Amino acid sequence: MEINFSEFLILGVISMLRVIICGYSGGVGKILRECVAKDSECELVAGVSRSLETGTCDGNVKLFKSFDNCDVEADAIIDFSHPDNLDSMLKYVLKTKTPVVIATTGFTAEQDAAIEDVSKEVPVLLSHNTSVGVNVLIELVKQAAKLLDFDIEIVEKHHNRKEDAPSGTSKMLISAIQEVLPDVKGLFGRSGRSCKRQSGDIGVSSVRGGNIVSDHDVLFCGDSEVVTLAHHAQSNAIFAEGAIFAAKKILDKENGLYDMKDIL
Repeated sequence: MEINFSEFLILGVISMLRVIICGYSGGVGKILRECVAKDSECELVAGVSRSLETGTCDGNVKLFKSFDNCDVEADAIIDFSHPDNLDSMLKYVLKTKTPVVIATTGFTAEQDAAIEDVSKEVPVLLSHNTSVGVNVLIELVKQAAKLLDFDIEIVEKHHNRKEDAPSGTSKMLISAIQEVLPDVKGLFGRSGRSCKRQSGDIGVSSVRGGNIVSDHDVLFCGDSEVVTLAHHAQSNAIFAEGAIFAAKKILDKENGLYDMKDIL
């Protein structure tokens, strides 16, 4: 029998969800701090960011440059940071057995494997997009892929500060489509004179400009019609709120690797 987070509060198992934010100084991190502060069930106890000085404080929140120096206990970690932080964070997670929501993108295959290894001992939720709406989009895309024998293309658009491409969400969409069409593969960008579409290609185009938060269009292109399924984020708050929701949900999970569809 699963006990949800509110029942933990009622039973007195914990009084508040104590949260550490990794990526405290980043764009989403700043919004996440505001969302945690507004949530009556959460308490922000520490922040970790490469731009911080260990030993300083932001009010009652202790700040650290790395998890190597973090001596604060928490009930959950929420990570919106950079792949370079992963190693020290996972060491902390293993040492303290703290459940973690990882929303950072751009990991290598080796880093993905390290996350999977840690999840054997601690609950880990890994999602390249913690928006509830995007995860509904993913389910709709799977249904459309089952029903439509059309060419599939993805256009993802983000702000000009995003470092990795294609987006983690694009990769999530491709993985979801492969669940129903196992022979398709992602084609990330086209260039040159020999770019004729091949059977099974899912072309992904990446746009970087201005302050676009996060847009994803999935095009199902038939001979005489196009069906487009889209998600357009208007604020990074949707990712922060989704991550807080996820942190509460994994608190009572068994050790393992989860994604957003496991908790919706």
